[in-house]
Amino acid sequence: MTTTRRDIFKFAGGSALGALLTPAPWRLITDTALWSENWPGIPRPARGEIRAKFTHCSLCPAGCAVRARCVGEQPVSLAGVRGGLCPFGVTGHQLPYHPARLRQGPVSEAMAAVADAIAKCGPGERVAVLDLRPGRTASWTARRAMAVLKNGWYIAPVQSPVAVDLTKARTVLSLSAPLLERWGTPANVFAVRDGFRLIQADPVESRTAALADLWLPIRPGSEEALALGLAGQLTSAETAAMTGLSEHQIESVGQTIGFGRLSLVIDRAMSPAVVALNVKLGGWGRTIVPRAEAPVPPEWKKAAPVTDLAAVPDRSIRVLLIDESAPGEYLPWDAIEKKLAAGNPLVVVFAWSANGYGRYAKYVLPTPVYPEATDDIPPAIDSPAPCFRIAAPLLAAPAGVVTPSEFIASLAGLPPADALRERARAIHQGGRGTLVTYADAKSVPVKEVKPDDFWKALNAGGCWVGQALPPANFRAPVGQALPPANPSQGLVVLATPPAPSPASPLFTKLYQESDLLLAPNCIALHPQDAARCGVSAGNRATLETPNGKWSVRILTDSSVRPGVVLAARPEMASASGKVVRV
Repeated sequence: MTTTRRDIFKFAGGSALGALLTPAPWRLITDTALWSENWPGIPRPARGEIRAKFTHCSLCPAGCAVRARCVGEQPVSLAGVRGGLCPFGVTGHQLPYHPARLRQGPVSEAMAAVADAIAKCGPGERVAVLDLRPGRTASWTARRAMAVLKNGWYIAPVQSPVAVDLTKARTVLSLSAPLLERWGTPANVFAVRDGFRLIQADPVESRTAALADLWLPIRPGSEEALALGLAGQLTSAETAAMTGLSEHQIESVGQTIGFGRLSLVIDRAMSPAVVALNVKLGGWGRTIVPRAEAPVPPEWKKAAPVTDLAAVPDRSIRVLLIDESAPGEYLPWDAIEKKLAAGNPLVVVFAWSANGYGRYAKYVLPTPVYPEATDDIPPAIDSPAPCFRIAAPLLAAPAGVVTPSEFIASLAGLPPADALRERARAIHQGGRGTLVTYADAKSVPVKEVKPDDFWKALNAGGCWVGQALPPANFRAPVGQALPPANPSQGLVVLATPPAPSPASPLFTKLYQESDLLLAPNCIALHPQDAARCGVSAGNRATLETPNGKWSVRILTDSSVRPGVVLAARPEMASASGKVVRV
């Protein structure tokens, strides 16, 4: 029998027609759909009782109150209480599943290595804790531990001694402070925004500048000069030369914020010059007040003092423990490295991922991440009264993570104790202030609440609010006059408000796809500056400043002021820098 080409086509056509008339292909499609729905790794919606839990967000110092919608024990959505919650807080329940998260670490090995290194410290060598967010109960535990060790130091970024009261201000002059971009508590700031006129003195047209009533495009790095000029420590001509504004503009602003007009002047850190200007304007005790924190047990007062990194002698730290578990102010690694002792110093980092200081550490120990961690949040910069609020966990932390305060306390031999509960007991015993509970929207004097009920309410998302310190009991810092500014050499590097870290992977669309926000590894500069540096959009380059070198990706934006580089990491900020193509 001879098979022809016609026979082959007839057989193929008949087979195809027969297959369509049988249930086989349709059954295969159905089975594939069912298999794909039950494939390993397919997320399944939680099932169970739907209820609301209350806590506080610990992703930034604002510490916003959070209402979590939970199915069973699983949070499925987060929303702010009494107003705002930033996008990073709204997606905070996704952080435990971040692909870059650390889940295991050599905790026992690190503990033994630290104990051995402390025992071998030579003359003049120290063991130190670097706390990126001071003021927490965990910070007090670290300070107490360092006081027990004979050569212990507690190092933390310098904190402003004052807080601001936006509710009393009628005019706010912001010296490059990102007031409307997570500088304070979002709900509080936007609740009172209509009550004051906002003047933004900023080298770039930031989001806050775009939303301000008046934008003053000052010269980069001249914020303190403007404050001193308005305080009368510099003449209008000197101030104009240093800031790039006209004398008329400076005099007009001075008249707007004149004495007794309930004006408030702010900058990113509330520097001494800015505080002195507010005092001169009559704002002391009104728009600015002494910054206070919640009471602590009397025995904690024997803790080690807070030391600024700049005051630490070079080559003096043999063992450095860095608490990176709570997002805070980052310090340049070059500034930290020169403080480490020569000859293989031991650096241990407590962090949720290895992308931060973990790149320079011998041990990186994984920590709980929000909303697993149990922590408290110090009062925000716009909180005139002391407060105590707990970031109560919504999920159980996985096995293998370590809490920095427990590690450091055991290292110093401190007795195991629930420090948060001890502090809550001290607050309750004081009998002052008010307990605010969000579930029932009530405010009750603390003296009317039983101790156990007070502790339960705090863990259910409540907040204790105390009374502001009397201004007469606090001495306001005094600003000093600046020397004449020298022209900056190279590009001026400015830091934009950084995103909280960690951030949900959902925000990679903002960073990697739309570039609406600067990613930590990106910088933006004017197209003319990019051409002058020999780079273009998308190029890889090295940003060099006195604070160090970073590999970055270039973005060009004509809205960026010529001569300025925008960076999303504060440690990149410097008076000057240069971009080198790689």
